[in-house]
Formats: sequence, structure tokens, C-alpha cells
Amino acid sequence: MSVPIPSTAPVSRPGFVRRLGAAGPFALMLTFCPPLGALVLLSTLTSFGPWLRDHGAVGMLFFFLVIGLLLGVSFVPTYTSAILAGWAFGFWVGWPLALATLTAASLLARVLGTWVARDRVMAIIREKPSLFAVHQALLGAPTGKTALVVTLLRVSPMSPFALTNFAFSAAQVPLGAYLFGTVVGLAPRTALAAYAAAGVEQLMFKQVGDRTTVIVGIAVTVVAFGIVGLLAKRALRGLTTPPKSR
Repeated sequence: MSVPIPSTAPVSRPGFVRRLGAAGPFALMLTFCPPLGALVLLSTLTSFGPWLRDHGAVGMLFFFLVIGLLLGVSFVPTYTSAILAGWAFGFWVGWPLALATLTAASLLARVLGTWVARDRVMAIIREKPSLFAVHQALLGAPTGKTALVVTLLRVSPMSPFALTNFAFSAAQVPLGAYLFGTVVGLAPRTALAAYAAAGVEQLMFKQVGDRTTVIVGIAVTVVAFGIVGLLAKRALRGLTTPPKSR
């Protein structure tokens, strides 16, 4: 008489969202919080900007600490901080101040992203051949190529600062490539935003001798902003597209 073998029920695996743990809600927060923060910050531009300027070095330190913290926890996007810096301090002070603040904020965001993602995201990437292939193509390459990819993602105005910070942290991008790409990539878009904001502030609140020159400069800045984004997107596509097998 044969002994019946008990059937074993298949082990159910946790869903994709559950396996992400805190990384899932954190990514959603990074998507929705920056636009809301931008509305709040820009609505106070004409009052907060002059307050920062009137307080000189204290205002700069306040900007670096407070705006840097808001950027690091992804409550405001990059362009609003650059606009505020250019509006409050002018281009030549506002641009380097905004860039230094963004760099410090990216380090804070990296720490937070690494803590939230831990190894969950990488475990999922390893299970997906297509995702793992892209990950290896970018991070398995020489550090210079990885830094170039980070730079191009930072240059593009279509790449959200908060989400890219989290993606780089979850993918365990080396710190050197992360820092280099952040500084070099954010420099042009931060400069363009700060320059445009400084020009608009002059037009609205100061007696500008040649208004046409300022307006043309702002228009050229906006066009350059779009061109830089398109060029970065095209170069990034060329780097990340795998070569066709013959």
C-alpha cells in the first residue's frame, strides 16, 4: 500500500512593494514633496530673498544650513534654491553659494538614501536580468564612465535631484564619482537658474539702465537651459544603450 505524499503548498513571495520596505514610500515622498516645497519657497521669494540679502553673511549661512537641510531631505528642488540664491545675493555670490549648498545636500541625501534602501533595492536589481545588466554596465565600468553618467544625469533639468540621489545611493555609486558628477553636473544648471533670477530681480526692483540687455540675457539663459538638457539626454542615451550584437 503506497503512502500518500503530502503536497507542499508553494511558498508565496512577498510582493514587490513589500520587498522594497521603506524604500517604496520614501521614493513616493521624493516624487511629490519637491513640487510642493517649490510652491511654498517661490511664493515667499520677494520677502525671504531681501531678508537674506539684508543679513549679509548671516543670511548666507542661514541659506546654506536651512535650504541645504530642505534639499537634503528632498523638500525643495534644486532650481528653487538656485533661484532664491540668485535673487537674494546676485549671480556672482548666489551661484557658488547655491552650488555649495546643493553639494552638501547631496551628501546628506546619500546618507539618508543608503540608510533607507539598505540592500533591498540591490537584491531586487540582481533578480532582474535587464536591470542588473544596466547596473553592471554603469557601475562595473571604470570610475570615469560612472562619473560621466552621474554628471549627465545631474546636468539634465529633467532628472529630479531627489530621485537621482536616492537611485545613486540605492545602486551604491562610489562616493568619488557621486561627488564629481554632482558638482560638475549641477554647476551649469545652477548657474543658469541663478543668473536668470538675478536678472529678473534687477528688472523688478532696481533701476536698470539697459533693460533690453537684461531681458535678452534672461531669454538666452532659458534657451541655453533647454539646449543643455537635450545634449545631456542625448549623450546619456549613447552611454547607457548596450551595443547591438552582431
